[in-house]
Amino acid sequence: MRSRTARWAAGAAALGWMAAASPAHAAESALHEVTVERDSFAFAPQALSIHVGDRVKWTNHDGQQHMVVTAKPGSEGRELEIYARMNPGENIEHQFDVPAAYYYYCAIHFQMWGIISVNP
Repeated sequence: MRSRTARWAAGAAALGWMAAASPAHAAESALHEVTVERDSFAFAPQALSIHVGDRVKWTNHDGQQHMVVTAKPGSEGRELEIYARMNPGENIEHQFDVPAAYYYYCAIHFQMWGIISVNP
């Protein structure tokens, strides 16, 4: 019969092994930044390649309101993943949990667009 300490140590070791093997703990999520600079009417950078669980933060450095709009993967544009307005000086942040290509645009200024490739 094992002692209580030996059972506790074996249980703690098993939990540690399970946590280390879990994909959710394999890597920390990263924060990627996209900006709208004054009078640029563009998202910069226009293309990002990130991983599942990473976050993207859009910041509006322009003097005008802008939007970030993108559809949910597989919805053929019928469901929105993001529909957000950014006033001057504001930002929005979104975590991407599904691997896919996300095409996004400003619904106020249609010449403003970008793509985020979310990799597993």
